[in-house]
Amino acid sequence: MEAAVLAAYSVRRRVVRGADGVVSVLWGSLGLKMSLAEFLDLAAVLEAAVRSPARYGELAQGVRARVVRCSMGQVTLHQGDLTLWFSPEEFEELASLMTRARQRLADSAPAPRLGLSWRPRDEYYGRN
Repeated sequence: MEAAVLAAYSVRRRVVRGADGVVSVLWGSLGLKMSLAEFLDLAAVLEAAVRSPARYGELAQGVRARVVRCSMGQVTLHQGDLTLWFSPEEFEELASLMTRARQRLADSAPAPRLGLSWRPRDEYYGRN
């Protein structure tokens, strides 16, 4: 399997699944690497936050991610120990990028199995 760009607005705003199955979210000068499960959780939380009818307060929460809108309109994304602030427009752009990337996962090659396949090396084992 090769690395695959799942969605992109530009070189600095894109989502890539690496050959090892790790998903990288690049947003300006920020780069986040996460497992496929973490990515799916984050994408689902962002989608739910965009659809939320709440005007402010918590918009959505997942296993590791949480989205909150303050009364002034700014949106905060909490992913693990990281907290990011967005304007409403920039947040919707990020959520759209993540949604498109999640949808493209079905069209890309499957993620590799956990671990590496084991093959004996000739220098350690004889042929008999």
